[in-house]
Amino acid sequence: MTIDVAINVYGKPFQTAVALLSLEKHSGKHINKIYFAKEQRQPGNISFEFLYDLLAEKIIVYTPSYWNGWKSTDTARFDDTEYRRSLRYQYAWEESNADYLFVTHNDVLYSGDIIGKFVGVIGQNAAVGEIGQCWNCPAFSAGVCNGDHYLDFKPTHEELLTLYNKYPTKRVGWERFVDEKAPWPLPECRVNEWAALINLSLVKQETLPFGDSCPFGCMTLDVGTQWFRDMALKGYGFVNHPLEEFASHGWVLNGGGGHQALFEYDKYEQGEAAALSMLVTEYELDEKTLVAATGGKWRTRIQSYIRKLRQN
Repeated sequence: MTIDVAINVYGKPFQTAVALLSLEKHSGKHINKIYFAKEQRQPGNISFEFLYDLLAEKIIVYTPSYWNGWKSTDTARFDDTEYRRSLRYQYAWEESNADYLFVTHNDVLYSGDIIGKFVGVIGQNAAVGEIGQCWNCPAFSAGVCNGDHYLDFKPTHEELLTLYNKYPTKRVGWERFVDEKAPWPLPECRVNEWAALINLSLVKQETLPFGDSCPFGCMTLDVGTQWFRDMALKGYGFVNHPLEEFASHGWVLNGGGGHQALFEYDKYEQGEAAALSMLVTEYELDEKTLVAATGGKWRTRIQSYIRKLRQN
């Protein structure tokens, strides 16, 4: 049994380091390779070389040809290998020969052996992780569905529209993802890609470019929603498993703000400072090496922050 890891990285060098080093600390015994997709565009003059050195025996660095950001995926371009491989996690999906692929965001703090646990419960299902963006779903607001029961709640098209009218969502554009002929899975159903284990040996051949299902990292209503839908309609199951015992997503901002931090400098700075402190105090990384990982205005602030750490 082999397990690879896939991570796409835009900014946050210190939070990225915490994510991978904490994962390695608790689940490293299971990990074969780490596919590190460094997005072509980055927020400032930052470097991940210190992290490459720390994970040198396992890490495979890939820079996609395109930077898709948060734009909707152009599904007409799937035959373009470079475009397709620029989707989140897709390079790892195509290159890995492992039995399982663990996907992670770069703002997760791991506190337990999540990979070992997930391998033990995945069985013959397509994936295991937290199921559903239920906070956006009217079925959850109505109390008729949740991540444990996504398979049981199969409303008609009319029933689903009634729920959306009764429990309005802040999600923009949901109407385009309600299929009149096949209203299930619901638009917000997916395995959340901030920490999930994919049964690659089972579903790789079902997914483009090997099969006809949408890539896992395809952005439609959200990342992974179309892949989840395609796989569910083919009859594949998913295991809903809470993350709290093993992982904290957006830990530096109390479980939220990870996306917003990319646009709000104060949040970005707060998160990187917290991660830097952990790298220095808990992982005993060299301070000078960490300063060299980032540039511009942020480099000056990091130097000031390290002086404060020394004083304390």
